[in-house]
Amino acid sequence: MIHSKIKLITAVLAAGLVAGCASNQSPEQPSSDSGLPAWVMTPSSLAGEGALAATECVPDNANMSILKAKSVALARAGLAQQIRVNVQAMDKTYQTLTENGDEAGSGSTFESVSKQVTEQMLNGAIPERVDYLKGPGDKMLFCSMVVLAPEKNRKIFEQIIDKSNRQLNPNNEALLYQEYRAKRAAEELDEALEG
Repeated sequence: MIHSKIKLITAVLAAGLVAGCASNQSPEQPSSDSGLPAWVMTPSSLAGEGALAATECVPDNANMSILKAKSVALARAGLAQQIRVNVQAMDKTYQTLTENGDEAGSGSTFESVSKQVTEQMLNGAIPERVDYLKGPGDKMLFCSMVVLAPEKNRKIFEQIIDKSNRQLNPNNEALLYQEYRAKRAAEELDEALEG
């Protein structure tokens, strides 16, 4: 019996190592038929555990400062969209909790307070990569990858909970945080399958 458990644990660990090593793609390596590097095509997979990332590219038709400002603004909007989707999933989970009688139902929805919190916190999202790249049809692009560090992402979650005036027990807050993060993981998986 113990020998069987050891074999099972060893197999699970080996599978985890293989999967982890297989997903370590160089950010410079092209990730699709477009020829664009992984940091452009799948930024979330390179951002690290608990971080959010988005990359946007704009045509090279102005000076670098204008291109950078435009691509960073678009990437931050992409981060805001990711947060909105995560919060919608969190709201649904909370509704299930209230229907089951685990939490009180008074206060604002998480969605209603998330926009204000997100706009304030996205100022902390910094461009991690910027570069001119040759895109499809040999057109030059200027791309910016913006990353919201894990601690900032967690702070957004905490501020949304706080400003919603919901009183959560620690177990349900942990469950909501897992739901908030799980949506991002599911989207990354979808991106990887498409690429």
